[in-house]
Amino acid sequence: MRKKFKGFTLIELIVVIAIIGILAAILAPTMSGYIRKAKIAAAISDAKTIKNSVESSLSAHFLDNNNPGQFDAAFNKMLYLDQSRNVKDRQVEVVGAFTNKSWYTYKKNIKNNGASQEVDKVIAAGLDEMFSEDWKTGKNGLNPLGYGKNGTCAEYLKKDKTNFGLVVVYDAECTVRMMQIYRKNILVTYINGEYIANTNKNSHFVGTNIWSSIYTDAGYSSSEELYKISLSDRQIRTDGSTGGWY
Repeated sequence: MRKKFKGFTLIELIVVIAIIGILAAILAPTMSGYIRKAKIAAAISDAKTIKNSVESSLSAHFLDNNNPGQFDAAFNKMLYLDQSRNVKDRQVEVVGAFTNKSWYTYKKNIKNNGASQEVDKVIAAGLDEMFSEDWKTGKNGLNPLGYGKNGTCAEYLKKDKTNFGLVVVYDAECTVRMMQIYRKNILVTYINGEYIANTNKNSHFVGTNIWSSIYTDAGYSSSEELYKISLSDRQIRTDGSTGGWY
């Protein structure tokens, strides 16, 4: 006797498809949220690795190996601590800074008159050891600090033909004060002891603006002291004069 196998009816198939559609509609936003959080977590992890690498490289170079001759060369950037109308009257802290331009100069073995170039090499070499993947340091040697109010992070990547943008500001204790890393459409800012992720397509580097602007971009309010601090576009030269970056 032959067995008869009963298949699904058209109505049953329609019901199953409808159920699958409903489940997909419910789960899609949840999965999208998980993916977004995973990407942000990965971006913050990269930022932490960069911060640790910079601090470790600087500490080993200055504190462990005692290279006082290059100390002034490293810390020749100006951090304004207030916003007095007369720039000459502003309080200034001398800091060091490392950007894509610094890494680009190291990668291309370009000689320039920048007093901090030897220290840039120390930081760049440390970052090269930390990351095995290809971080394209650009083809034009552009400085991301120029993409504050007048340009977005995405525009910087396109114009410099790179896949990331990096700005690190460190103090005389070899500690990172502020850092921004833009990669894979996520801008992570380390400031005031915390990491802030910004996924807005119009995100931009702080540049020479006050640091509190990054909180505004990400939808947060900053602490009061950050309304006064900004990074100058000037650096102190070996003869005591000031000029532009590099």
